Amino acid sequence: MKPIQYRVPVPKDRTVFIQEDFLDKFYPHMHCHEEYQLIWIKEGNGQLLVDDHVHDFERGDIFLLGSNQAHVFKNDFRVGYVQSVSVFFNVKGSLSAILNMPELRMLLDFIDKNGRGFKVPKIHLAQISRRIEALKNSDSLGQLVSFFYLLKSLNRLSLKLKPLSGVTSVDFGTGGSFRITALCDFLENNYKENIGLNEIAERANLTPQAFCRYFKKSTGKTFVSYLNELRVREACRLLGGQDYDCISIVAYHSGFNSITNFNRVFRSILGISPKMYVANYKHLLYE
Repeated sequence: MKPIQYRVPVPKDRTVFIQEDFLDKFYPHMHCHEEYQLIWIKEGNGQLLVDDHVHDFERGDIFLLGSNQAHVFKNDFRVGYVQSVSVFFNVKGSLSAILNMPELRMLLDFIDKNGRGFKVPKIHLAQISRRIEALKNSDSLGQLVSFFYLLKSLNRLSLKLKPLSGVTSVDFGTGGSFRITALCDFLENNYKENIGLNEIAERANLTPQAFCRYFKKSTGKTFVSYLNELRVREACRLLGGQDYDCISIVAYHSGFNSITNFNRVFRSILGISPKMYVANYKHLLYE
């Protein structure tokens, strides 16, 4: 399903827009918007569908949603209502000139690296929610200052954050190896093919044993784990699409050579079976 392009009603005199909502339910359609959205769930629980992944949420949780990242919140109606505070900001607008200042460049880098969003770890929720509350209660200039302090606090959590969708990104840094970057690009473009350890090791001019050590040290993942995450990401995209026919076809089109292996790997990565994933996905979209 193609997400609705939603237009956030940001006032022209605001660089950062804060919106507090008291609703019986969240906006019910899969949508996206150019602005990043940091949302604090003050009351309510349910599920969040982001691109091709489903996440549970409960009272107190905080999420960052990236620019034009498709998402929809579905709350549990037994709770009765939802309350949330959202901070919307657009790094391509007037904020761009400020964030490109040398002193703030690290914050822009942090935003760029988290374009697929994240969920704030529970241990840090109290700290980040206080920052959001301070931002909400400030005047216009105070909000801008509080916003930078909020980003600074989030930046300190960088190593503990996981993207809401897709494969966990690998940050090679400015001094990163051209070799590992080229290898990951090759896997990104050819994960549907039958790529063996010997083939990828030869491409890297290493023995299979040396390649395994090198790849794990460079990416933090084994070669097989990295390749499987790419394939499961594609499978999720296909399972959520309108052209989805059956799970076995999705498995083979994602690079898996057997439905048994596909089911095992899918469950090990996402914690649920492909069949349950489809049920959850359709439930969130259409009910």
